Amino acid sequence: MEPDETKIATDLKTKVMEKDFEDNQATKKLKSLAEDIRFCMYTTYEDGRIVSRPMTTLDIDAEGNIWFFTSRHAELVKDVPQGNARRGDQVTLIYSDPKSNTYLSVSGTASIVESERRKDELWNLMSKAWFPGGKDDPDLAVLRVTTQEAAYWDSTSSKMVVFFSMLKAVITGSTPDGGDHGKLNLV
Repeated sequence: MEPDETKIATDLKTKVMEKDFEDNQATKKLKSLAEDIRFCMYTTYEDGRIVSRPMTTLDIDAEGNIWFFTSRHAELVKDVPQGNARRGDQVTLIYSDPKSNTYLSVSGTASIVESERRKDELWNLMSKAWFPGGKDDPDLAVLRVTTQEAAYWDSTSSKMVVFFSMLKAVITGSTPDGGDHGKLNLV
């Protein structure tokens, strides 16, 4: 690296607080970030291209599994294993809340879980908009994403603080404070 590149890399590392979490702490951090945002882009790789669609997070359990409802006929479940298989399609869930400067990327495997008990636990009034037949709708499927790895970026500063941090960086030639970033090691 050139000397200027080394300085920039060092500045960036000191400006972004690396905070990795393990096991239960990682699950708590995942839950706190994703449940506040609730909506994600569910991303798969299909026929040589990346495909994303919005999904509503219904639950994140104690193991860090993320739960959704979906249609049995949706494109996103065409190759997802049925039953309680641990292995399935590789997916990425992308959560974004620009208002609070919070971002989360989750990689894992998807599987359809056949469980009436889980349907009952996850069901809410808003689900009826998508599944008018209720919990007994034959098209309703429970989708679990088993988290393999996750990373987050979280700046709890207000927009004004972020703006002034960027302005200061421009004036002084430094790098703005990037907030917290880290890995969530759930496995």
